[in-house]
This record gives sequence, C-alpha cells and structure tokens, in this order.
Amino acid sequence: MKALTILLLMLVVFFSSKSLQGQENTAPHLGDPYADVLSLEEESIYGFSSYTNLQKHNLIINDPLVQSYIKYLGNLLTRNTLDTKRNYTFFITKSNSVNAFALPGGYIGINSGLIRLTQNEHQLAGVVAHEIAHVRLRHAAEMVANTARTSLPAYLGMVIGIFSGNPQAAMAIMQSGIGISVQMSVNLIRDNEIDSDEFAVNLFNKANFDVMEMAAFFEVMQSSTSQLNPQFAYFYTHPLYENRIARIKSRAIKKHNLRDKLNHDYMFVKNILEVSAIKNINSVINTTKKDGLYNFHKLSLLYKKKSDYKTAKDLIKPFYEKNRENIYLAVLYAELLNNTNNSNEAIKILKDLKDIYPFNSSISFYLAETLIKNNLNLDYASKILITIENSHKYNPNYLRLMSRMFVLKEDIFNSKIYLSEYHLLLDNLNLAVQVLNDGIQSKRLNSNEVAVLQKKKKQIICKYRRPLEPIFGEKTCN
Repeated sequence: MKALTILLLMLVVFFSSKSLQGQENTAPHLGDPYADVLSLEEESIYGFSSYTNLQKHNLIINDPLVQSYIKYLGNLLTRNTLDTKRNYTFFITKSNSVNAFALPGGYIGINSGLIRLTQNEHQLAGVVAHEIAHVRLRHAAEMVANTARTSLPAYLGMVIGIFSGNPQAAMAIMQSGIGISVQMSVNLIRDNEIDSDEFAVNLFNKANFDVMEMAAFFEVMQSSTSQLNPQFAYFYTHPLYENRIARIKSRAIKKHNLRDKLNHDYMFVKNILEVSAIKNINSVINTTKKDGLYNFHKLSLLYKKKSDYKTAKDLIKPFYEKNRENIYLAVLYAELLNNTNNSNEAIKILKDLKDIYPFNSSISFYLAETLIKNNLNLDYASKILITIENSHKYNPNYLRLMSRMFVLKEDIFNSKIYLSEYHLLLDNLNLAVQVLNDGIQSKRLNSNEVAVLQKKKKQIICKYRRPLEPIFGEKTCN
C-alpha cells in the first residue's frame, strides 16, 4: 500500500529526530525508562497524526457496525491492562494483507485480510490482545531508544518493511550501504514479540478467551506465509512461529466458562468485511450456499453491493422477521427498505431497534442518517447525533453527516464548523481553512459566529501549518 508506506516514512522521520535528541541527553530518568525518548503525550500526538493520515488515504473502514464491534472486543481486553494513562482506539483497515499494527498512543489497527483469515472470535481476540501488549509495554519507545544506541538507518529500514508490508522497499534501503546492525534490530523485535505474547496470554485468561485458539491462529498465519521469499523473512513482525506457538500452548489454562467462539457479532462483521473486499460479485453469489442465516446475510450484502436492492431485501426479509432484535439484520433490512423507497418503514424499524438498545450508538447513527437522507425530523436527528458525538467524533462519516444536517436546517455556522472538522480529520488543512473562510465571508452569520470561525481558523493555522512570521509587526500566531 503506497499510502501506508508514505505514512510510515513520516513515522521514520519522527523517530529519527527523537532518537538523535536522545543521544544528546544520557541522564537517567526515574520511573518510565523511555520518557525522555518518547513521552506518553508525544505517543498520543503522533498516534493521532498517523490515524488521520490513514483516514486521509481512505484506508480505514468507518462502517459504524464494524467500528462498534472492534471497539467492543478491544475494550473487553484493555479493561484488564490496568492502563489508565491511555485512551485506546481500535480500527479496521481495508488492507488485504494478513497483519495488524499498534501505533504510538494506543491506536491499534487490524487489517481486514487478517480478520477474514480468522476462524472464530477467539483467534481475532488473540491478535488484538497481542497489539494491546505492544502498546502497554511501550515497544515503540523501546525501539526508538534502541536505535539511539545502535544503528539508526538499520532500524528505519526495519520499520518501513515491517509495517508497510513492503519488504522489497526495506531490502532496498538496507542494501544501499546503511544496514549495519540488522540482526540487533531483528533480535529486539523478536524479544518484543515474545513479551507481547506473554502479556496477551494473561489478558486472554482474565477475559475468558481460549488461549489454545491464539496458538491455533499462529499456526494458520504460519501456513499462510509459508511461501514468503526467504531473503525477506526476517522483516516480518511475527517471526519464530514454532517456538511462539509452543510457548503459548504451555500457558493455556483449562476453563469451563469460555466465551462463545462463533457469536453473532463476529460472524456478521466477518460477512461485512468479506463482501467489502469482493470484486467478482456474481461469481461469489453463484458459489455461496443458499442455506443458513449467515449465508443469506452474506448473499443479501452481495446483492446490495451490486445495487440490486429488491433481491437483497427479499433475501433478508424472512430472517429479519424471525429475528427483529438482531441489530445486523434490522440495520441491513432498514437500509434496503430506504433504498427501495420505503423510508417510513425503514425509520420505524430503526426507531423500534433504538427502543430495544437505547445506548447503542451505531443504531442512533443509522437512524439519524436515514432521517437526514429523507430530510425528515431534523431536530430529532440532531438530538440523536449530539448524544453519540464522543463515540463517533473520529469517524469522518459522522462529521460529514452533521454538516449535511445543518445545511438542511439552514444553519450555516454549525455546518461550517463540522465540515471543517471533517477536512481536518482527513488531514486536508487547506480545505478546512477554506470552509471557515467561506463562513467568515457569509453575510448570514452574526459577529459572534464570525469571531468563532476566525478563532478556529487561527487555531488550525498556528497548530498545523504555522506561517513564517515577520520579525516586527503584527503576528498571526503568538
């Protein structure tokens, strides 16, 4: 993925500067051994920057149902970390590669390709727990500290190869004469992987997941990467599978109250991800079995993807009528009703669902979206969206929906606020400023509203792209 490679080159530059700074100050630091190299605050800032770049390049799946599920699974595990200093953010990328990654600051991404390879929720949870461990154990900061002591260029090559999924690019860097301490970096990565496995096993046991399934998925990953070119093998983030599998199995605790391995949420979300990655829709339709709840859910999604909304609706309707409280079936059926000019029935289904699950933010999102698409009951839609802002403020679809709603309500001020936030989240700073300028120049805003937009514009300029200020005279930023 070219965009991801570019993003991680930015990571390299950041780590480089931190490492070189670290070389200038060798005084010991009591408490956190990596605080002088990469503080928790710096972790958070850079993690968020990386996340917005992923959003900018359209690499994150922002479906509320998918987001809600991976957040739920992540929270099940993080509540056992006793980590009160971070707010973890879990997301799923559109990448087909079998991998996952932990950015600084608790931003944990799981590739869609990896989830599709898992066979049950416990295997997926094993990957999530492993990435949580990388964050909790501060492995990013440890790598930066290690770079300052060994070979910075070698480490930079490793970073690019590991996370971008492009070992050829990493090898090219290494072969350009700067790869001096590759084995030292490899050893550190392997040690970190082992430490993360140990930590993840503890999380697993506390959350009542089956540790044997974690080991089983490593075996699946091992077989899926067996055809790798040997000269690139040491670049991958999950080395020494055999030893790790044996070690994990030895830590398994026999339990009788394990979580369901094939629960509804996992199966429906996996269907959504599989269909989103399919290119030859008709071929998959022909080969999908015409039996069972999950297969018909998948078939309905496939017909929806090819815009055959009537067939999709007819396929899912009997299953919805037998399972009206199922969020995945109800949301899909409501979407298909709305797409076949039955908006009133769609809204009723979503309202009934919201009554059953009043605190489910995904249902609120879909209900508000349906109301706004049909320009109906906008005050109610506004009330719903405001209540779920904390859950969706990093979802660009939410910010765009808020802006659209305020446009329909002819509220220019708030529409500009949310549209600028939308562009800011996607790292489109020029567009964010342009939107605010349009609002500032509008004759329909009062002086207080104009002042708020001007202040917001100044904050964006001074925080993200500080201008070259004159030595004398008035300055834009203090």
